[in-house]
Amino acid sequence: MRHAVIVGTDKYPQCPLSGCVHDATDVAECLSLEQYGFDCKLLIDETATRSNILETISELAYVEEGPAAREFLVIYFAGHGQVLGNSGHLITIDGKPYDPGISLAHLAQLMESASKIYSHALAVLDCCHSGSAFTWTNSRPIMAEDIDREVSGINESRCVLAACRPEETAKENGVPAQGVFTRSLVEGLLGDAVDFSGNVSLLNLYEYVSKSIPASLQVPVFKGDVAGTVILGSGFEARKGPPIPVSEIQRNIAKAAAFADEYASLEQRELFADRSHRLERGALKCAQQLEPRLAWFQDTRRRLPDIERREEWKKLSERFDAFRRNLTVVEENQVIAGGRVVATLGRGGYGTVFRVDQENGEPWALKVFHNDHLDDEIMVQRFRNGYLGMKRLEHPRIVRVRELIVAPYAFGMDYIEGKNLRRHGLDREDSEACIRLLLDIAEVVEHAHVNGVKHRDIKPENIIIHVNEAMVAEPYLTDFDLAYHETNRTITTNAGVGGVINYAAPEQLHEPNAASARAETVDIYSMGQLLFYVVTGKDPSSHDFDRNRKTLLRHLNEWVEERASTILMDLYVASTKRKPSERPGTMVEFAAALSSAETYILASSVNDNLEEERFCERVARLYAGLGKYSSTGRTARCNSLSGQLELIVRLAEMHLKKGVEVGQIEIEFSVVGNFPVSNYKSGVSGRMALNTRLDRALKRFPRASRHFGSSGRYQVFVRVSDVPMTVQGAAEVHEVILTAVSAIESL
Repeated sequence: MRHAVIVGTDKYPQCPLSGCVHDATDVAECLSLEQYGFDCKLLIDETATRSNILETISELAYVEEGPAAREFLVIYFAGHGQVLGNSGHLITIDGKPYDPGISLAHLAQLMESASKIYSHALAVLDCCHSGSAFTWTNSRPIMAEDIDREVSGINESRCVLAACRPEETAKENGVPAQGVFTRSLVEGLLGDAVDFSGNVSLLNLYEYVSKSIPASLQVPVFKGDVAGTVILGSGFEARKGPPIPVSEIQRNIAKAAAFADEYASLEQRELFADRSHRLERGALKCAQQLEPRLAWFQDTRRRLPDIERREEWKKLSERFDAFRRNLTVVEENQVIAGGRVVATLGRGGYGTVFRVDQENGEPWALKVFHNDHLDDEIMVQRFRNGYLGMKRLEHPRIVRVRELIVAPYAFGMDYIEGKNLRRHGLDREDSEACIRLLLDIAEVVEHAHVNGVKHRDIKPENIIIHVNEAMVAEPYLTDFDLAYHETNRTITTNAGVGGVINYAAPEQLHEPNAASARAETVDIYSMGQLLFYVVTGKDPSSHDFDRNRKTLLRHLNEWVEERASTILMDLYVASTKRKPSERPGTMVEFAAALSSAETYILASSVNDNLEEERFCERVARLYAGLGKYSSTGRTARCNSLSGQLELIVRLAEMHLKKGVEVGQIEIEFSVVGNFPVSNYKSGVSGRMALNTRLDRALKRFPRASRHFGSSGRYQVFVRVSDVPMTVQGAAEVHEVILTAVSAIESL
């Protein structure tokens, strides 16, 4: 596990600051990205009291767990630092002249304790803003020599990264104000400090920060005995080629200046001279010319971080940002690479989606990042992460993405003919179709979960409904992992976020940087609220849960029979619990409850018994949906919803048990599609790995067992004994199928 305690204080009563909360929020956002995966506890202003900070750190530093259980602890502090007498202190918002806050000696004790259970503990201190601040008697600003004296570095598990040298104070600049040190730190965390393997190591990060800050301003200090490579983050695009010698800095600046001048002249001719010319070919020509220049510029910036210290380069960087921003303004009837923009499909918190028609008339969709957010590096990184998450998922109900485009900053997607769920006009009189729709969505989300991707923004706008030739509604999911929750204020004031607050889990709104805000239970909460929307046709309240439950119960009682209504109501209540730990743990559990409700909705009479010849057909219909299976007597066939597996459900034998007719059901699973993991396509080791994972998943079904198969790339049989020939028995077999498919198809 990875934990981070992030502290930032601006509202000091005696001498307030202006950039520390911004710095702390940025660091928390960076460390909560999937490349780092930290569970971040953010304490800012009023919450950054001495007791709160110490309690939060102590809960992590003093635990009864072995060292293997916890990997990394980061403590970040942005605020005033002060030396009172001979002791250095981090000044908390409730600091007093006689009790300034947290002493460095106390911090050292906490880190020493943490180093016994964490593989690595790192303190990052941007706390020299107080150079001209407090006037307490016998006090002075905290300096690196104080840190060196009071926080010793004994081994590789304890390190300190401080903002500046003893004789210096930390500087701020920009609007909003941001510490020079933390600005470079954030740039490094977002990928500028990446190595040739796509990792951000602790030493690489320090090297990047120290080279990025002009020595005339301040010199960061790093201390601690680091043996080997300490990896902070991984999964970034790796650096390409060897580093450029410092002697070539001027040559690269000159090259960038020439690129900028050439492009500026092109931009004036093609983009600004005539609007009709810009739409027809000017914007396209500019994009084609700017994209390789931007790629070179960004690559040089990564490979040669020292170039950031030159004012000429900073000015050139601002010019290139402006060029890129101008191209991000896309209009209908504009020609871009791959076709002509013909319609606006929708707008969201990250960008606008357009329909683009190719020359042959085939449409595709283009999601263009909002140009006014291009300077928000964290949102830019999340946009890229969302694209990469969708790209690595292979499922027919997940909108397939194409290439990521630099100018304008956007990515292409397959065009799905249809409207989003809010605009589709769902027939709520057909309860069977509504539950089937929710089941299909749940299966797609489960497929993403087992492949390591969370959606985190499930809402009607992100579900596109395509009506096929059989007039069946097919849901397609888009915009994976693009939810952006910086603060409560961001959510409530940003009109582009839309109705996300009605479907976002409480931890997304109140603890956006915590690991729980990136867990599967976030999607389970949103699916519960989506259940409310599908049944009632209204958005759930984001805060009045009692009203939501009363409204849903009233609609359910009028909608389906009592047993199905009870199951759906219990599912909603469990899924929307405020505490993530109290919700269903997996999407399989959520789908299983939906399936149980569907069995009663499908029942043709009050008699729940099923004929032998109809039992397997009912199981296949529960799993695949109407018209997506074939059945003959005691056998039914269908494919998994991803298309990677063929399923054959057989009723093997029948007998009486305690006077009740029960049967043995055998489900055959065979790989038929593009199985995503090459190691599992053949070979004994691959089969063993899959079988082991399947056995582990089936443990919660005492009457289910696995048996070997031998044909094709992978084949396995799962038998479920003593299954009653009822609609509930069919639901039990369906849950086994859901669990088995999830285990086999997970990466």
